[in-house]
Amino acid sequence: MSEALPLMDDSGPMGSANVKHLCRMGLSGAGQVTIEGNTAYLGYMYGPEGTSILDISDPRDPKLLTTIMLENKQSHSHKVRVVGDIMVVNSEERPVTGQPYDDGGFRIYDIADKSNPKLIHFQKTFGKGVHRFDMDETTLYLSTEAEGFIGNILEIYHIGDPAKPEKISQWWMPGQNAAAGEEPNPLGREHRLHHALRCGDQMYAGCWGSGYAIIDIADITKPKTLGTYDVHPPALEPSHTFLKIPNPIDGREIAIATDEERSNRRGDEDEPHAPLYVFDVTDPTNMLLIHTHHVSEESSPYHGTGIRFGAHQFRETIDNNVAFVTWFAAGLRILDFSTPEQPEELGYFIPVPGDRQMAPQTNDVEMDHRGLLYITDKAHGFDVIEFSG
Repeated sequence: MSEALPLMDDSGPMGSANVKHLCRMGLSGAGQVTIEGNTAYLGYMYGPEGTSILDISDPRDPKLLTTIMLENKQSHSHKVRVVGDIMVVNSEERPVTGQPYDDGGFRIYDIADKSNPKLIHFQKTFGKGVHRFDMDETTLYLSTEAEGFIGNILEIYHIGDPAKPEKISQWWMPGQNAAAGEEPNPLGREHRLHHALRCGDQMYAGCWGSGYAIIDIADITKPKTLGTYDVHPPALEPSHTFLKIPNPIDGREIAIATDEERSNRRGDEDEPHAPLYVFDVTDPTNMLLIHTHHVSEESSPYHGTGIRFGAHQFRETIDNNVAFVTWFAAGLRILDFSTPEQPEELGYFIPVPGDRQMAPQTNDVEMDHRGLLYITDKAHGFDVIEFSG
């Protein structure tokens, strides 16, 4: 287990002895960070910034190459993915505007010149637009609002020609397709897709108020549900990310998942914080919950009333059964799932809070080709660390 809360310096971040802090940049609050080679891409939470591109050749001194500013003040583009010279960002209505909105969808950029991205295409979807998405060489897997549906569903687009995205298919949960006459789920818009991640011919989906699902996309034109598992009740926080560990462990297929602690808890302030789950998904039609992992408040000096503490998001690639998990006020937690029923914490990093913040709000994490880790804060700040294992 990692050691308890050594200070890295008198006023700086905290972390286990096997973590070295390399750099902090005072960037605005960011959602996703994506790394390709010596370049990092950040999507911002609040605007007016949309997406930044940074040269991380020197990880101790990243250089800002450019920032794409938002044209629509009601939008944010807090998610970004890159394959080769193609960058895709979401466009989604910020939840605080309350004004008519017509910019929901995604944008595709040519980033051959990383200091001068060129817009190739804006694809409008519907309503509030795209929240989060997965991407491979030719395909986008979007969580978006769609006409006739209640809450976000999965829409899959082919982008072999980035100038002409082609919608391939849709997937939704029963009760979402209002236009087809389905009886709405009692949860209303809380019954929705947060996002889905591809692993082979399956997608692993966090479904917000309705737990988790595994989707069969062997025929990508006809996605179908293989299995579901709803952690509510007893869970009170929404289900966020569902991630397959790519290799079997002791003959079993394992997946891990996080609920996302809300910024304002709903009458459950005295209950345990949003956790991480471990599932046996050997039979995807019969998922088995085999462990629920909590980080205690004693694991961070930042806790108490009004502080968003619980789980959030993974680095969406797992190597050697080790996962990097952001935990809002508890920072980055590094967990080994070689024994799925008893994950072992190998290390952690807790950044300093952003400007005028009571606690860090560690939001996303990614790793570069050197094994260095890049961490965003939802409110303010961007950190680079080295984990020595």
